[in-house]
Amino acid sequence: MKDYYKILGVKPSATLQEIKKAYRALAFKYHPDKNPENSLSEAHFKEVQEAYATLSVVAKREKYDDERWFAGMGSKTQYKEAVTPAWLVNICRQLNASLAVMDTYRISQGALHEYILMILTDSHLGVLQQYNDKVASDTIIMELLKATEKLQISYLDEIEKRLTILAGNNKDMLQAIEDYIEERQRSTRWESLMPFFVLLITLVLCVCMYLYGKWN
Repeated sequence: MKDYYKILGVKPSATLQEIKKAYRALAFKYHPDKNPENSLSEAHFKEVQEAYATLSVVAKREKYDDERWFAGMGSKTQYKEAVTPAWLVNICRQLNASLAVMDTYRISQGALHEYILMILTDSHLGVLQQYNDKVASDTIIMELLKATEKLQISYLDEIEKRLTILAGNNKDMLQAIEDYIEERQRSTRWESLMPFFVLLITLVLCVCMYLYGKWN
């Protein structure tokens, strides 16, 4: 994954004005008209344009920042907005929206695990308990269970504990969490056995082909 901030030579916290300033300077320096027949300069100019096209648009920059974070390429700053159940629900939905368009193999497991736990901090769970908003709590549980589909099962223990705390005495949510974990465990066992089944089927086919050739 390309680091657009590094390409433009700015910090991830750079303002739009700083990004524009860096872009103008680099575009002037590496423009093909100033570097005729220099393929390296032209290639860098295209990268500078690509970086600016993403970082100069708020929505694109936010999406890129999420992808950069999940790829383990940078740190995630703590949010400074007022924490409410509605805000936490929105954060969970934004998380799944970002994950839906990302390549699973480019996601840093540790970063995603840390991000989910950041949503489920003691202070955030305290806010949810204080508001006693059952709909918001149920939504957060289901959204975060969906987000953990991108995580290996070894990362689920602490998340399961915190989701269970959030569910409280809600039997439906407790059952949903338990069912999800059991399904993931079954899937993991099946995936671990799959190579042996493939090998066995391959051996059986080889034997059948050998016997068929021998008989004919």
